[in-house]
Amino acid sequence: MEKGLIFMVFAAVSFALAGVLVRKGAAQTGESFTSTAISIFLGLPFFAVALCITGEWSLLNSISERDFILFGLAGILHFVAGRALIFNGFRIIGSNKANPLVNTNIFYTVILGILFLNEPLNLLLIPGVLCIFTGAVLISTEKKSVAVEEKKGLLGTEIKGILSTLSGAICWGLSAIEVRMGIGEAGSPYVGAFISYVAASIVEAMFFLRRQHREQLFQLPFSKVLVTIVISGFLMSIGQLLRYTALSYSPASLVAPIASTGALFTIIFSFLINRQIEVFTPRIIIGIMATVVGTFLLFQ
Repeated sequence: MEKGLIFMVFAAVSFALAGVLVRKGAAQTGESFTSTAISIFLGLPFFAVALCITGEWSLLNSISERDFILFGLAGILHFVAGRALIFNGFRIIGSNKANPLVNTNIFYTVILGILFLNEPLNLLLIPGVLCIFTGAVLISTEKKSVAVEEKKGLLGTEIKGILSTLSGAICWGLSAIEVRMGIGEAGSPYVGAFISYVAASIVEAMFFLRRQHREQLFQLPFSKVLVTIVISGFLMSIGQLLRYTALSYSPASLVAPIASTGALFTIIFSFLINRQIEVFTPRIIIGIMATVVGTFLLFQ
């Protein structure tokens, strides 16, 4: 197995465990802003350390203004908007149902890459897309729910969680195109990721101008909930570090399908950690398998 694929397997495990812990923490706090903010702020020092270890700080001086903008926009779109929407989806419908919907971001990336980056058209695109969206439909129409609001508003809450997750997936799909446009010239995935985290941290910090957000973060007591959220943030950062490392060794066409296996790891971690607050049904399992198969078809 290629070295990059080994890194991506560990990244998928890290992302899956982080998502399950985000679900656990957000279910107890009743909001997803805290998890999003902590995960972004923890990511900045991770990639700063990565630049120190690899000795690539000097490459920051050679990045063009265009690439700075691309990486910055990608960070805001992926880490601030996308992560907030997806974490909100985790909170409302659970990580088991949300993760396969998150995988639809790969479809958006492939389509946009074909349209705007002249990437080759895969003959298996249509069956791959059908598998991904069949899985998404199966999961979205699962009647059993973990929606967090009162039962009389259950359907509306469920739809809100699904739409939030799918919107976040679109953000992630768009951000990947911006990274692809800038990464070739930058010469280092770590430099691109660091710039993205800097931009995301600046934007996320602006949210603290609102008293509500300050209270959500700073009044959270030191407890198992806070520890859970912090651990999930570290795992998310480690996952990104491993993902970018994987991309430095292997092409995206090999790495991306491995990333989709995170949905399978999510089921395992959910059963071990969130058994009481997650949904485990045949429809969910089949939907997850369909999205994984569809992802592999897209990259054959």
